Amino acid sequence: MPDNSNNPNPPNPPPHVPTLADKQIDLSHFDLMDLDADETRSLPKPKTEFPEAARQVLGLYPDFSDKLKLTEEEFDPDKVTEQLALAEQLVPYAEWLERRAEQVRETRMFHLADAYRAVLRVYHRADAAAAFDPQVGHAFAFLSDYFGAGKKKSKKD
Repeated sequence: MPDNSNNPNPPNPPPHVPTLADKQIDLSHFDLMDLDADETRSLPKPKTEFPEAARQVLGLYPDFSDKLKLTEEEFDPDKVTEQLALAEQLVPYAEWLERRAEQVRETRMFHLADAYRAVLRVYHRADAAAAFDPQVGHAFAFLSDYFGAGKKKSKKD
């Protein structure tokens, strides 16, 4: 019986592999920034436990605001609360995107390594074949600059 490629119900459909389209990320409610290296360096680098310390400050601040005498521009509890909430909301997105970026880097590295091994085989074969056919050696000589240390100069005493 011929295979019907139009069959909407194949006998053993392949399992669905999630794609980026399956994981639509809507970051439209965030005001995403693109800082240059100097701007990034100029930012303070809070420790991991900073949000908890900031929440403690928010809890204590109302009791001591008259003694601390900070203006709303210097310390706005509502703004700090909002900034902490926004930072917290970004965590799952950041983790997911970092994982995808890592997978992309590793996949690229894997494919380059596979190609590298294949081209290295050509280099070794061409290097060996050059002894019998100088045209092969000449055609692939550029690979010596990349893979090999080049021909070693012999010391003449």
